[in-house]
Amino acid sequence: MTEASKIEKANALAKEVFLANLGLAGIVFEQSQEVFKQTEAKIKETETKAKDAYSKRNEFFDSLVARGEKVQNDAVSKFESSKTQVTSKIESSKSQAIAKFNDTKAQAIAKFEELKSESNTAVEAQLKTLRDGFEKVKSKVSRSAAEATDVVAEATAS
Repeated sequence: MTEASKIEKANALAKEVFLANLGLAGIVFEQSQEVFKQTEAKIKETETKAKDAYSKRNEFFDSLVARGEKVQNDAVSKFESSKTQVTSKIESSKSQAIAKFNDTKAQAIAKFEELKSESNTAVEAQLKTLRDGFEKVKSKVSRSAAEATDVVAEATAS
């Protein structure tokens, strides 16, 4: 091999090494471009997810507020219903107590009137007995007075 052919071969080899390095640089550039595009897509995807999460945060918060309002309304409704039932039971019990009181009062008044009537009848009977007894005593006293007057008149006449 001659010197010129060795130089040509070295030049060809150097050119091939240069072209290989250039090809490697091209591959690295293309792959880095692909990685850059993928990274950019991931960033956009992450940004979209973050925006969705932020908007869902607001939706979630709003749904919690709506749920809280529903729970409050249900609680107030149940309280009002219970209050109405309790008030109704109290009014019913009150009405029953008043009715029972009035019934007992009427029974007591009727019993009092019955006892008063019985008592008045007993007193009237007692008074009649006393009057009858008084009349008997009066009649005996009158007879005795008349007899005494007769006896005194006879005694004075004789």
